[in-house]
Amino acid sequence: MLEFRLLVIADSHYASCGDDVVSGPSRRCDLGCEIVRRAIVDADRRGGFDAIALMGDLIDNGNSPRAMEDLLAVRDVVRAAAPDTPLLVVPGNHDGDPQRLLDIFEHRCGLHKIGPYRFITFADSYVNDRICTRNEADRRLMMDESAQAGPPIIVLQHNPMNPVIVKDEYPFMLTNRTEVMADYAEAGVVLSISGHYHTGQALNVADGVRYFTAPAVCEAPFRYAMITLRERDMDVELRPLAAEAEPAIIDCHAHTEFAYCGTDITAEGAIARARIFGLAGQCLTEHAGQLYCNQDDFWTARHIREPAVWRSGENSRMAEFREKMLPLRDDFVRVGLEVGLDADGKLTIRDEDRDWPDLLIGAVHWIPEDPDELNDAQLADAFMRASRGLAESGVDILAHPWRFFRREKRPTPKELYGDLADVLAATDTAAEINFHTNQPDPVFIAECIARGVKISFASDAHAMYEPGGLTAHLALLRQAAGRDDIADLLFYPPAHQQPGY
Repeated sequence: MLEFRLLVIADSHYASCGDDVVSGPSRRCDLGCEIVRRAIVDADRRGGFDAIALMGDLIDNGNSPRAMEDLLAVRDVVRAAAPDTPLLVVPGNHDGDPQRLLDIFEHRCGLHKIGPYRFITFADSYVNDRICTRNEADRRLMMDESAQAGPPIIVLQHNPMNPVIVKDEYPFMLTNRTEVMADYAEAGVVLSISGHYHTGQALNVADGVRYFTAPAVCEAPFRYAMITLRERDMDVELRPLAAEAEPAIIDCHAHTEFAYCGTDITAEGAIARARIFGLAGQCLTEHAGQLYCNQDDFWTARHIREPAVWRSGENSRMAEFREKMLPLRDDFVRVGLEVGLDADGKLTIRDEDRDWPDLLIGAVHWIPEDPDELNDAQLADAFMRASRGLAESGVDILAHPWRFFRREKRPTPKELYGDLADVLAATDTAAEINFHTNQPDPVFIAECIARGVKISFASDAHAMYEPGGLTAHLALLRQAAGRDDIADLLFYPPAHQQPGY
């Protein structure tokens, strides 16, 4: 049976300026835009989606002079993260002028035929941003559409529909809710989706219509919903972006402002995000090659193919990196280096820098040979030599195993999964789950688990929407292990063998 996956994000309440926040302190309005991107990225990593529904209250203060700017920022994040994905948008009471929001997203309320469904979105009318009513024209539009033969109908509105909410006298429900629900039942609506009520409401049924209210993504644990539709049947999964309390999760690989490949990432920002999203620790691990070399020598792989380039220290920024990062080190923060293997078979790290890092992460970004001059088998041999050399040289973790082939646009030699897992087991080297420009294979992770290889989680963060984003990693490890309790499989930095530091 064909499945249709709808990503539902409700109530991001973004505010670029603290002066514009009109909500309570539990809402991370400052991160609202970033959290939307995190939700889209996480959903993409965990199987993807066919459409996105934004359920209103995208911004916190639609009356602010910066409201237009904030709406544009949310729109741009969605477009950047899912540029070709069909989008459904409903205005919320915090968004201000509903037509402004719809114009910014180049959207309209009403009927949208996407995949095997008819979606109908509503922009209900508010009085004082509180009391909400479905207008008669919109009620007639839906009934007229339902009278036409066609695919199943799904409706979307900001306000929750069912069950009734009575809380602090706040008018969560439509003033004409009873009539609208009768419309839905008569029209044979299969699902009604809402936002607005930040706690959310589980999937429920009334008069043959299923109702669901998505929780607010702006409040911990920062949940979004994935609705999997199969004709008239459906499942709803709530996915928190924050880590669970158990097991203790550590991000062993995040970059800093010293990365040539970074965007807006900072060490302090990465640490803050790790705490916000419930991690037990954060490791700041910068590219040693980038700290020793200028950009041109690094990106052309001269530091790998001509080892004197990185050994000379002529362009070294390592002292500055240590000066900035080591004072940040504490029981929560660790500092490491990401190293490669040069043409002489040596780790790209100077002798005086071997002792102070808390961990070393080995990575195959390049090989000494020119990949264009090698066939697939030769390239696989070269990769295995580099990976074995890293492991035997004492790195703690092998970064993003097999991503090298994805970047070279060459087939991954899956027949070597067991061989590499054997190398890691023999050298007590952890295998990394890393989604950064990568799609890790649970089959390889299962090979590692079978051999007792520990598993490390890595955001490999280069931008601020990435640190702390490890829920997809946890889901993949559980898939590979075939069990939910995976605490015994995790790698912890050498200085902190006990989880929960």
